[in-house]
Amino acid sequence: MATSEANKETLARLFDAFRAGDTEAFNELIVPDYKQHNPQAGNGLQAVKDFFSRLGPVDVEVHRMIADGDFVAVHSHYKTFNSAAVDIFRFGDDGKIIEHWDVLQEVPATTASGNDMFSQLT
Repeated sequence: MATSEANKETLARLFDAFRAGDTEAFNELIVPDYKQHNPQAGNGLQAVKDFFSRLGPVDVEVHRMIADGDFVAVHSHYKTFNSAAVDIFRFGDDGKIIEHWDVLQEVPATTASGNDMFSQLT
């Protein structure tokens, strides 16, 4: 089993691939029978490659990663979609991504609290 730090490094490579629009890099990072829980994307490596191929490079800024065993959560700003996201990835024993969930929210111009969606205030 890959360590939490190795899994976070794999996700850093995945997000670099998102930014570059390099879906071929997914071959080294995601298993062929990848399970997807986002309702807009299908299961499998080819489905995720097809989904991101249509988009091209994605402007995304990662704010934090939190790892627990074979799970890593990534809090990020998908500027291309004006969305805040928490992506949850599960890793297999070989260190590749085997499953994904996400929660997406539009980034508003202002908030009731005055706090933005990404900074850490304390």
